[in-house]
Formats: sequence, C-alpha cells, structure tokens
Amino acid sequence: MFVWQQAEGKRHARQAVHRGVLDLGATFAALCGYRVEVGEADVHTPDKPWLDPTCAACDYKIRKALGIPLAARGDVEPLLLEDYEDRQRPKAKC
Repeated sequence: MFVWQQAEGKRHARQAVHRGVLDLGATFAALCGYRVEVGEADVHTPDKPWLDPTCAACDYKIRKALGIPLAARGDVEPLLLEDYEDRQRPKAKC
C-alpha cells in the first residue's frame, strides 16, 4: 500500500510503512524513483495548508497500478507519461 507524502515541494507516493506523515528532515524512496527529503515548507499545519502539486511520475505509477485511467490527468502529456513505463525513474527530477 502507498500513501501520499509532501516532500521537496511536491506530493509524492511512498510505501505505507507506518501511520501518519513523516517528520521534518526524514527521507524516503518515492514511487517515482527518487529519494526525497521532507523540508520545512513540506510540513503542513492548520494555518499552512498542503497545496503543492502532485509528482507526475508518482501519479502515473499509482494510476497504472490501480487501473485508473490516465485521461483524468490533464496537466501532463500522455506521451511523456509512457516514458516512465520502462524506466526505474525519469531523467529529470519531478
């Protein structure tokens, strides 16, 4: 099972190894293939909502695994998303 975690200004998918979000400074392997760190700007509070965009590669891999159509994601070109299929991670950071 995967959960969404804010890190490095994006919402990434990660393995659900424990409940809740990770603490400031924690690193994890995101589904997109990158090791990312939870920074100060990634820790949300009631007065600082969590509004950063979703990592396109994590989104693609979650949708593919769950059989969710990619058409629902209008901000990413489908041809670019297909490139993730045969690679461990994209060339450019999310």
